[in-house]
Amino acid sequence: MILLVRIGLALLQCCYGYTWSILECFFKKPKSVSDKVVVITGAARGIGKGLALLLAHLHAKIVLVDLDESTNKQTAEELRHETSACVYAYTADVTDPESMRQVANAIVCNPELGCPDVLVCSAGVLIPKLLEDHSDVEISRTMNVNTIRAFYPYILKRGQGHIVAVSSYGGHFGNSYSCCYSASKFAVRGLMESLEWEIYDHGFSGEIKTTTIYPFFTRTDLLNSCNVTSDVIPVLTPEETSQGILKAILYEQTEAFIPFYGSLICYFFKGIIFSSKYVQIALRNLFNVRYK
Repeated sequence: MILLVRIGLALLQCCYGYTWSILECFFKKPKSVSDKVVVITGAARGIGKGLALLLAHLHAKIVLVDLDESTNKQTAEELRHETSACVYAYTADVTDPESMRQVANAIVCNPELGCPDVLVCSAGVLIPKLLEDHSDVEISRTMNVNTIRAFYPYILKRGQGHIVAVSSYGGHFGNSYSCCYSASKFAVRGLMESLEWEIYDHGFSGEIKTTTIYPFFTRTDLLNSCNVTSDVIPVLTPEETSQGILKAILYEQTEAFIPFYGSLICYFFKGIIFSSKYVQIALRNLFNVRYK
């Protein structure tokens, strides 16, 4: 009897949750990022640079973090010139935990900045090879991208913030030449889902937001060496992906697929239709995502 009551209460909570989520889609207003500190990794070029420009136009304080020091400083100058925003550039290797800890501490201790209001982890490593062709160093660099760990203690201590991590469709689907890349993106997905519940258990679910971004392949320098193509889904431009991430940040979405119909592909197709291996093969041939 007690179990039935608990099941009934859980169903009522689910109905309430779905109803509230639907209402939010129509009535929720975008938040302001004016004068908010936004830290973006992988910000010197591509998606990170595009997102930084959009946020700078909204008067956020932009903190660019990238391994390429000269390009990162150049990007900072471009943003200052185009938007008159406050832009800061820091050099760090996102695959080196100690490097990230030092930069995180420098940013938090900067009296003009402090603990980030929004942390965007957009840096990534893509090395399209078969698993047997990967070196140990390549595997390690692909998997060791973890910016969140460096900043999370500060965000948790303050009890407020927004953590955004860029995964990929590759965080839902594996493919040839993607063993390490997909593993890293699956890891981002698992990390963010687990982190969301840890934040909830800490009692900060309303104050510390998490957003996981799942874009399709985007035409950045990361893809120049492998020329990814698909017969059905167009490869995105950095501007398209940046716009999608910006919307997800402003509306504090827990998940965002770019393009939006990716949720149908990643959840419905994979969870229901892809239960048959023969169907998986047929649809894989239809989408025909390939590295050339």
